[in-house]
Order: sequence, then C-alpha cells, then structure tokens
Amino acid sequence: MTAVDSRADLLPLRIDFDMVWRGYDPFQVQRYVRESESDLRLLAADRDAAVARADDLAETLAELRSENARLRAKIDRLCRAPLDAAALSERLQRMVELAREEAEEITRRATAAAERSWAGAEQAAARLRERYERMIAELDTRRQEMETEHRELMRRSHAEIEAQARQAEEHRRQLDERAERDREQVRHDFEVAMNSRRAEAMRALAEEEAAVQARIDALVELRDRIAAQVTEARRVLDDAAFLLGPEPDRRLPAPVQAAA
Repeated sequence: MTAVDSRADLLPLRIDFDMVWRGYDPFQVQRYVRESESDLRLLAADRDAAVARADDLAETLAELRSENARLRAKIDRLCRAPLDAAALSERLQRMVELAREEAEEITRRATAAAERSWAGAEQAAARLRERYERMIAELDTRRQEMETEHRELMRRSHAEIEAQARQAEEHRRQLDERAERDREQVRHDFEVAMNSRRAEAMRALAEEEAAVQARIDALVELRDRIAAQVTEARRVLDDAAFLLGPEPDRRLPAPVQAAA
C-alpha cells in the first residue's frame, strides 16, 4: 500500500456522531475533527516527504556504490596489470598510489554519508511513524471516550425522561384525585346546603302551618264561645219571655230578631 492509498483510507475521517437532544456540541465536534484531519494531513505529508527522501538517498547510495565499484574495478585492473617497477617512474607510482587513496577516501565518505543519510531518514521515518501511530491511537481513544460518553449521556437522558414522565404521571394522578375529592366535597356541601335549606323551609312551613292552625283553632274556639254565648242569651231571653209573657203588640228588638 502506498502513502497515497493509506492517506485516502484515513482522510477524511469518518464522522458518525448522532445529533441528539442535549448531546455533543456539533461545532466543537466538527472543529475537533477538522483539527485532527489537519494534523493527519501534516503527518501524512511529512511521512511522504521522508519516504521520498529515503528513496532519493537510496538512489544516491546505489549510484555511489556503483561508482565505488567502478573505481575499485579500475584500480583492480591497474593493480593486476603486470608492471615493471623499473620501467615506472617514481612520479607515476606516486600518482597511482594517490589515485587509489583518493578512491578509497571517496568510497569511505560516500558510504558514511549514505549511511548517515539513510540512518537519519530511517529515524525520521520512525519518529513520523511513531507520531502517526500515537495520533491514530489518541484519535481512537478519543473516539471510544466520546462513544462511551455519548452512550452514558443517552442513558442519563432516557433515565431523566422516564423519571420526568413518571413524575408527570404521578402529578396527573394526584391532580385527578384532588379534583375528585373537590367534586365530592362540592357535592357533599351542596347536599348539606340543600338539606339544610329544605329542613329550614320545612320548619318555616311547619311553623306557618302551626300558626295558621292556631289561628283557625282560636277562631273556632271564638266562634264556639260566641255561639255558646248566643245560645245562652237566647235561652235566658226565652226563659224571661216565658216568665213575663209576651205583650201582644211588642216585638223583640232587631238584634234579638237577627240572632233568632
């Protein structure tokens, strides 16, 4: 897998946060994801640069090794060729020796530089890889923490909603019971008031009937007494008339006649 493929697998980050009531602040989550994506892009760019540098160093090292091999082969050919030491001048021998030493010095320097560059590239790549893996681990840990926090928040929200629903149901039941008690009290008070008024009306009616009956009884008694008096007066007059005898031309007075 190339660096571009691995970067495509990681960026952009897959965001699967649910938008819920009393959940995470979406702006904070988006800002966190954008910052994480930016850090990952920087890491990926640094990693790609380190890989490219390592590739360049590898090519340079291969070229230096090839040049070194070519110089060694040339020196070996010069060394293997049968030379007459007497025929060679001291100056030519010195030039061959200097060429061999220079070739060996160039080879040592190139090898050391290539090894240092390669070691530096490997260290940089290792640091980038470590930082990259640490960032991925931190992102994964943060994602797990956010998922755990989200589940806990949802659990608490559901618990709070259920508790509020139970409280609302209990409050409604209490209101129903209170309303029923109030209705019963109103009915009872109404019945008591009506019974009291009915009893008061019955007492007033009974008292009125008793008063009327008393007046009737008094009138009856008065009538009977007057009738008895009239009867007694008539009897007295009758007795007096019998004793005195009636005069031929005289009549009873008008009141007596009316009473008769």
